[in-house]
Amino acid sequence: MNLEKEIADATAADGRQNNAVAERRREYAEIFDLFAREQRVLEDLYAPLREQLAISEAGQRQLEFYVRRKIDVSAWVARGEGLLDLRKTGAFQLEEASRSLQETWSVGNSADVAPAMESFINANRRTLAGARRPTTRVQDIGDWLFSTDHVRLTYGLRYEGVELSKLSPGMRGIVLLMLYLAIDLWDRRPLIVDQPEENLDPQSVYEDLVRYFRAAKRRRQVILVTHNPNLVVNTDADQVIVAASERTGPGLPLITYESGGLESDRVRKAVCRVLEGGERAFRERERRYDLPRDPRAARA
Repeated sequence: MNLEKEIADATAADGRQNNAVAERRREYAEIFDLFAREQRVLEDLYAPLREQLAISEAGQRQLEFYVRRKIDVSAWVARGEGLLDLRKTGAFQLEEASRSLQETWSVGNSADVAPAMESFINANRRTLAGARRPTTRVQDIGDWLFSTDHVRLTYGLRYEGVELSKLSPGMRGIVLLMLYLAIDLWDRRPLIVDQPEENLDPQSVYEDLVRYFRAAKRRRQVILVTHNPNLVVNTDADQVIVAASERTGPGLPLITYESGGLESDRVRKAVCRVLEGGERAFRERERRYDLPRDPRAARA
């Protein structure tokens, strides 16, 4: 009678264990359905922005909004290595073996992830069992294999394939300005921008800023506060105000202003003092656009 009870108890325990394993695997797979559902919601939410970028010049310069899963394979591998003694496994490399799961983690749902994990376990069952440390429980191995801490949904801006957070401070400023100009194509209000060239080299100023200000000024007034005269010249500013500071004694310095178009000889001289290329830059500009010089300067 006692033997029959022990057999019944053992059978019941096996059944409960099998049910628990099946439940864990089902929940593991369903988490990836939630990832896929949340990703679709974000893509639908930001669809107008993506469409706007696609028709803008910024979009043509590969400014894009993305939604994707970020997979930290190294974190998953490190957790597994803490449970296993890989010296027992010979040539087996856990990180290399886990590459078979990475693509499924990145884009798969429950129908993809569940069989992929089963294949991984079946292919490496003997190796994983043989490498288990004496202090590692079978349950610990299961908790690690079916964990999802290394998967998270991320979204943001990418410029020429590089995420915004990985760009230099100057380039981040350019990208955000490009985004603003791209989504405000119908805004006609004046736009004031303070030192857009900060943290940028002259080439980046010319290649990445000038074209957007030229495009913006066709539909709205653009007011730039800048220390970069190349930006002033190459954007063909219609009106320039040059500020100068002079300390003549104690107290606050005296600030004076010189204003006019770039064709004004007085403005030309003020800008040329700090302009890269000096007077030659203005001559090049005059030749391209056939601009007249200030008549008063010509008479002088």
